[in-house]
Amino acid sequence: MDRKSIVAIALAIGVFVWANNQSRLAQKMNPPQSPAEATATATAQPAPTVQAAPVPVVEPKSAVAVPEEKKTVSTPFVEYAFTNLGGGISSLTLLKHQGGQPGDKMVLNAAATHPIGALSLKPDAPDSEGYTISTEGKDRVICEKTVPPGVQVRKVYTLSSKKGEEYHVALEVSFANRTAAPLEHPGYYLFVGAAAPIHATDLPIYIGFDWFDGKTNAFIAPTWFNPSKIPLVGVETAAGKSLYAQSPGNVVWAGVRDQYFTTMLLPLDGVAKGVWARPLEVKIDDKELKGMEGFLEMPGFKLNPGENVTKRFTIYAGPAEYNQLAALNSGAVEMMNLDRWWITRSVGMVLLRSMNWLQGLFHNYALAIVVLTFIVRGALWPIQGRANKSMKRMQLLQPKMTELKEKYKDDPAKMNQEVMKLYKEYGANPLSGCLPMLIQIPIFFGFYSMLGTAVELRNQGFLWVSDLSRPDTIFHLSGIPVNILPLAMAGTMIWQMQLTPKAGDPAQQKMMMFMPLIFVFITYNFASALALYYTVQNILSIIQLYATRNQPMPELVKVSAANRKNRR
Repeated sequence: MDRKSIVAIALAIGVFVWANNQSRLAQKMNPPQSPAEATATATAQPAPTVQAAPVPVVEPKSAVAVPEEKKTVSTPFVEYAFTNLGGGISSLTLLKHQGGQPGDKMVLNAAATHPIGALSLKPDAPDSEGYTISTEGKDRVICEKTVPPGVQVRKVYTLSSKKGEEYHVALEVSFANRTAAPLEHPGYYLFVGAAAPIHATDLPIYIGFDWFDGKTNAFIAPTWFNPSKIPLVGVETAAGKSLYAQSPGNVVWAGVRDQYFTTMLLPLDGVAKGVWARPLEVKIDDKELKGMEGFLEMPGFKLNPGENVTKRFTIYAGPAEYNQLAALNSGAVEMMNLDRWWITRSVGMVLLRSMNWLQGLFHNYALAIVVLTFIVRGALWPIQGRANKSMKRMQLLQPKMTELKEKYKDDPAKMNQEVMKLYKEYGANPLSGCLPMLIQIPIFFGFYSMLGTAVELRNQGFLWVSDLSRPDTIFHLSGIPVNILPLAMAGTMIWQMQLTPKAGDPAQQKMMMFMPLIFVFITYNFASALALYYTVQNILSIIQLYATRNQPMPELVKVSAANRKNRR
């Protein structure tokens, strides 16, 4: 098989496997529970160990009918809407980021069933009882209430406008025992938030619930809850699940995310006990879509008479930018989900930081991507040049290989032996083109994951492209979007294949002709930045092929053992 066939097939298969298994990887790290087991895990409460009954932190939503009261508090970056029902953030508007429609601002937690910071003893019975809600200064919101038998619950939200902390909210949750008896407070849940697609055409693989145990990030997509079916046949092998629940006892943070934005909850006093999540039904442009919402499970504690216990948290609600998440520490950058493979994740991180640095020089993300592609391709130029020369040598050997295959067509073992002998005699190495391939695979995946999640690309234009994070649709033809860059990418791939020295099985060469169609299918509705990168990369490869094409063909002569190494 020639080098281009290997590259194209490996990348196509790899991208499909990567995209289809993002949500399943979390299932491997966290074996799924049956619905009954998950419900038991999510609702289990420790038995009381003192004379008084466990403290009821919240009541079911329908227990008390209280008129809703809202307060809006703003910073230069975020407008927060607080509600007394649940005592938390019902929604927040990111003032520096555009929403799904031109002129709209990005709103987080809009699809949620509860406010961020809502308390619950059971996640399926969240707190909707009314709090008293008040403001203190311009950056503090206080929610208070007293629940039987006499526990005062107080939440203090402190907004931040500091550089690097523009999307941070400090949350203090206090429990004060106003009774004369000690109380055993059971474990409780805090609502993390909800995430939903921004556009009706957003790829579902980016919507999900994440949690981090200090080493590994688990990602749960809405598809995790779907029934298991036999591929192609469609026969259901396992019923769908209604919720996801884990209680490992070492949760560093939990959060929900869409393709470019996230809401996270990070305990500052130790770690959380577990997590709980479920899918949401949302509708965009009359299209039924799936979102995610979740809770963070905190351990219980004891309250002596008159004692006050305060738990501190950081709420992050904003863009999933590297610098912003890195400032949170605690492995929060894992929320970006660049890739599950450490090498491509590392490559993606280097590419992201390089792109942002180049944007600082040129003040244009499209130009930064083009220059970055030039740099990467320039680094690979010598390696690719040697591979092209090797492919020419293989091309010259093609007639002799055809003769051997015809001569030993009834003896495959002998044929392979003679072909390897032929390679050795003429100093040819059929694997000499593998090094560029091996290097380019992690680079491609790094670009693929980075350009698909880089919030910096949102609403960044380039020529006819209005948003590098979206497909570059210029019009619709019978309801089908016409995207120019993926088509240009396919055209340059075909051009490149016509120039590439032909080697290997003719049937495999014909199969390679389908690769442009596969890549168009993969990238057609992806961020146009990816198609831009790959088109530029193809053009640079074409330039190199033309340069190599003008060089004389190598002589097909037998070489001595001492010179074979230098010929490769």
